[in-house]
Formats: sequence, structure tokens, C-alpha cells
Amino acid sequence: PITLIIDGQAFFPRHYYPQVLRDVVDWYAVTLKDKLMTHPPEPWFSSLVSLEVTIQLPFFFVAVYALLQQQPPQHNNTHALFRGDGLFRSLCIIYGSSTATTLIPIFASLFTDGDTTLGEKGVLLGFYLPYFVFPLWLVVIAVCEDNVFGAKEQGKKD
Repeated sequence: PITLIIDGQAFFPRHYYPQVLRDVVDWYAVTLKDKLMTHPPEPWFSSLVSLEVTIQLPFFFVAVYALLQQQPPQHNNTHALFRGDGLFRSLCIIYGSSTATTLIPIFASLFTDGDTTLGEKGVLLGFYLPYFVFPLWLVVIAVCEDNVFGAKEQGKKD
């Protein structure tokens, strides 16, 4: 996914990547004036990408598996790790909080960049904003709902 082939270039040595992928990142950074993706990356940004690679990427696979394991409530014998009311719910809070939090210094960097126009900042914001909104939304769901998948426990009434 994008985490490894694009963002990972700000963390892993560039020579691990084929030239075509390095060219894509360079084109993106120059065309959209995204200084965060230029090379060499700032250490603070590289450290945020390390969180993306070590925490967020593994969660993607757990989340996809959990989504695929969902069954109707009357047949729900899903392992506790992948149910929306247990450990997976806690993992959603951790993932969402971590991801949304990493975007705060990224937004600060974008907004204070004196070399980009307001329009260019808006375009970059459009690229980065979903990585803030959707994880934050997941945190809200996980905190406010007993089950992140919206399933009700049998025998439980509203």
C-alpha cells in the first residue's frame, strides 16, 4: 500500500525502492510543493513515518481481517481479537489517536511554510486531511459505541 511504497521512502533508505517509485515521490514533492516528502526528510517527519510503518501498517491488516470475519450477530463466533466490542475496539482507539495526532505537526508544517501560496496549502491540506478525519472518526466511534461494527449483543436492549 501507499504506506510502504510512498510514505516509507521518508523512513527506509531510498535505494530499497525502484527508480520509478523514487521518481513518483520526487514528482509529487516538486509538483505539489510538499517539502515533507523531499529528500532527505526532516528527522521529525521520518520519525512520524516510522510510527506509520510500525503501528499503523500492521493495524491495516488486522482491521481488514476483522472486517472480513464479521458475521450476523446470531452466528457470531468471531475470535475476541477481531470482534468490534473487545480488543479490536481498543486497537481502533490506539490506531486512530496515534494517526490523528501525527497529523498535527504535519499541518503545522504545511500552514507555516512561507514558500507555498494559500492555494497550494489548500491542495496539500486536501491530501493530508483524510488521514486526520477518518482516524479521528474511528476514535469517536470506538469511544461512543459498545461495538465499532455497530452490532448489538444478543439479549441487550437499547
